[in-house]
Amino acid sequence: MPNYWEQEQPIEVTAKKNVMKYYAKAGRLMVSRPSWEDGDGNVKPGKTVTLDIRALAEEAGEVKAAARSIFENIIKTMEG
Repeated sequence: MPNYWEQEQPIEVTAKKNVMKYYAKAGRLMVSRPSWEDGDGNVKPGKTVTLDIRALAEEAGEVKAAARSIFENIIKTMEG
């Protein structure tokens, strides 16, 4: 079975210090450090973590509420 990142085109945002890739169908958000170049000129991907949004949606009460609160705080921070 193919991996979701091979099957789906993500919504991608690249900033100075972060790269985000959102795979809506798969319910995954990848957040990475930017790619970098090693001493031999090879481009290497930055360290990446993946958030399984669907798994959070399946959680009960307190966990789901806490996750929602985190996302709301992120939005407030970005809006200034």
